[in-house]
Amino acid sequence: MCGRYYFSIDLGNLSFVENIDGFSFEENFNIAPQTSVPVVIDNKLKECTWGYYPQWLKDQSNSRPLFNTRFESLLEKKTFISAFKKSRCLVPISGWFEWKVVDEGKQPYFFKNTNDENLLAAGLYWDRSDGSTEFTIITTAAPVEINEVHDRSPLILDDVSTGVWLSDDNPEDIHSDISHDFGNRIEFYQVSKSVNNPKNNNEELIKEFTDLPF
Repeated sequence: MCGRYYFSIDLGNLSFVENIDGFSFEENFNIAPQTSVPVVIDNKLKECTWGYYPQWLKDQSNSRPLFNTRFESLLEKKTFISAFKKSRCLVPISGWFEWKVVDEGKQPYFFKNTNDENLLAAGLYWDRSDGSTEFTIITTAAPVEINEVHDRSPLILDDVSTGVWLSDDNPEDIHSDISHDFGNRIEFYQVSKSVNNPKNNNEELIKEFTDLPF
């Protein structure tokens, strides 16, 4: 899964975006669901809300928006199939956080591109009647190189898969042609538990954390 991530627009890999030069976004080290963040739709960055909140879900007690969508369910669940057919997007992320279950509870880890540039995750979006746009991040089984922390991961797209994801191909072909072999592009390390609180937002959250030797 992906429940928290980091994004800096200045970390590269977005030169293909048509409005990149005129788009400003304040670096955010601790993005949580329901935050407004940039998403690439039709080759342009657009501020969107992380989390899809359909009315049927709002009507349920103690409900929360859907911020992740399982890749395996894209052709099966009515909630997602329409967006998968016509509303696919790219979610630029500079890194994401996952938590590993340990004896002391849960230890956060930070995952990022080995070359420190931005990554592109597959996403779906929904335009709402009030003019706002909501999105979810597609998740998949974590590649073997990074699955020791968590068994799920954002679906990270390479250049070829980005083209497939945004193509006009048949949805079944898109689903079968996407590569899930991105593990060797990712490095990860332990970080401070300060990231557990979404109110904390500074560069210390993405720095490697080591226990004191006593």
